[in-house]
Amino acid sequence: MFAQMIKTLQQSGWRVSALEENWVSAVYDSQKRGLLFGNLSQLPPDIQPLLSHEPGISQWDVIVFCPEGIDSSDLKNNYFPGIQLWYWDTQRGNLFPFPPAKDSLIPIWLKDLTQGKPIQAEPRKEVGKGSIPFLTYGLIGINLVVFFLMTLAGGSQNREVLIAFGAKVNSLILAGEVWRFFTSMFIHIGYLHLGFNLYALWVLGPFTEKLFGHWRFLVIYLLSGLGGSIASFFFTSGLSAGASGAIFGLLGALLYYSLKRPWLWKSGLGMNLVLVLVINFGFGLTQPGIDNFAHLGGLLTGLLSSILLNHSMNPN
Repeated sequence: MFAQMIKTLQQSGWRVSALEENWVSAVYDSQKRGLLFGNLSQLPPDIQPLLSHEPGISQWDVIVFCPEGIDSSDLKNNYFPGIQLWYWDTQRGNLFPFPPAKDSLIPIWLKDLTQGKPIQAEPRKEVGKGSIPFLTYGLIGINLVVFFLMTLAGGSQNREVLIAFGAKVNSLILAGEVWRFFTSMFIHIGYLHLGFNLYALWVLGPFTEKLFGHWRFLVIYLLSGLGGSIASFFFTSGLSAGASGAIFGLLGALLYYSLKRPWLWKSGLGMNLVLVLVINFGFGLTQPGIDNFAHLGGLLTGLLSSILLNHSMNPN
């Protein structure tokens, strides 16, 4: 059982170390939280030396295995000020906190570990709750307004209208109209193109905005759109437009986010993202008129943006 628990901790992103007297520590660096595991028979008179190898950890919980049961004298004879102990009667499955504590997290963690379920020290964000993803709705609104104006001006599939509204045209960009890298991400060619991208934004946008926060989400979206436009400029010569690069950037950001959080990857999110990417790239390779380089540029930019922004994010 103990080996399975340690393996599950490692898979959950905890850093595990073997200590003296068969004690084992597991720390979650971003939360400065540590767990210490060992048997009652090997509980030292002073536990601080076991903790001294991790001076940066501010909260320790010591899990003491009691395979032969536990007596009240064990609680009284082993008291370490400032350290929370949890005596675990593995025969009966009872857990005794000493000093008494109301922390419900440790019992849940131990139950999950014995069942091989990943645990994580970061509070899980409840998607669907919290602040309104107003930036996602705002971006959808901007795309709809631009499309409506293009329709009034002569149609979103009219080349002259596309150019007038800022589609990516390599020759014009070379002539100095570099703003087309930005404006092209808000232009769509036909109802199907608009519908597909806005549906993807409607699905991915709120989820990404709530995970990263409003302004990090906007940075990822805009940088990914620019990355897609620039990749399209260098690798394709035709007129190009659409939010696809920005959408793929959101997929790349979510992919990295889930990779850094094993519990989220194991929930199925990671593999679902990979599957969506494979299907979309496969579709793009088999269908004419799809700018796969814009998709790839947006994906890579979103991935890199997520890596950079992740370091500045509060782990909570």
